[in-house]
Amino acid sequence: MISTNSQVTVLLFQRDYFTRKRRQFSNVNMFTKNGLHYLPLKDVMEILEYDILRTTHTGFVITDGSECITIPKSGEAARRENVTLRIDPLVVLNKQRYITLRSTNRLFNVDFRLNYKAHRICIKQPGRFFTTLSGDTLKKLSQLFNTTVKNVLASNTQLKEPIPSGTRVLIPAGKLAVMAANQKDKPVKIKQLPEPELAPAILALGRTLLKKPYQFGAGPYPRTGKFDCSSYTQYIFGKNGVRLTRTSRSQARLGRAITRSQIEPGDLIFFKRDRYSDNRIGHVGVDIGNGYMLNTYRSPPGVTITKWTSPYWLSRFVTAREIL
Repeated sequence: MISTNSQVTVLLFQRDYFTRKRRQFSNVNMFTKNGLHYLPLKDVMEILEYDILRTTHTGFVITDGSECITIPKSGEAARRENVTLRIDPLVVLNKQRYITLRSTNRLFNVDFRLNYKAHRICIKQPGRFFTTLSGDTLKKLSQLFNTTVKNVLASNTQLKEPIPSGTRVLIPAGKLAVMAANQKDKPVKIKQLPEPELAPAILALGRTLLKKPYQFGAGPYPRTGKFDCSSYTQYIFGKNGVRLTRTSRSQARLGRAITRSQIEPGDLIFFKRDRYSDNRIGHVGVDIGNGYMLNTYRSPPGVTITKWTSPYWLSRFVTAREIL
């Protein structure tokens, strides 16, 4: 068994747009305490490409562009967007904060396998399973998986409450609940501008940023010079007085839901992404007309124009929102 303190190699097997990748991270510190295995939080964030959105006196808010995760500096109450869930408390060692592998599974939608003899951790993204802790309920699982209790039970026929800690729950695939029935559309704050039609100005600004590099979970554009999909839409709308939230998941709750046939230039279009198995919205673009959108999802090409009416994107289409 791996000693209490050791270094391991982390292998990340990742599925994403059009690709499958294998990435290796060497000499990652790990320690074991009370049977739980811990990795440095900063290394986990780097491996899975998360950026710190803000730090408070109680915790950290991080994002990969799809959703915001709040991790407490102490205690067990974390959040994924608007869903609270338990994690193992972070541990501080040599002035670094460490997170357990099972908390990594619960927060980041990944599976892991630890090979003691080889000093190796394999991480699969997306993960197929979710490891429960005491207090998890069917309703909470359905919220974390962006689906319904019925779909959770259909994929886990033996699952019942109370759910034992340590249960491996299979995440229902392709069972997206687009909008919960009790989830109301959120208004968007719009600054009063002389020009009544904002869409042309937003799209014009968006075009000036073509080929700007993509970075998954990108920090603010003025600091990084890079975008992910939702920071790009947030930026071009924000520069024209329309305040959007940071993540694609939260942007999909803004404005008014519209059908595909109602989409017009300036509307936001949302898609699933192969990087996730928990049915979340993972990508957003802004329609420019004739079945095309401004968006960014990899570099090259960075910010680009994509035909969202192609079979690839239509098979991943979730919803569209009228913001303006």
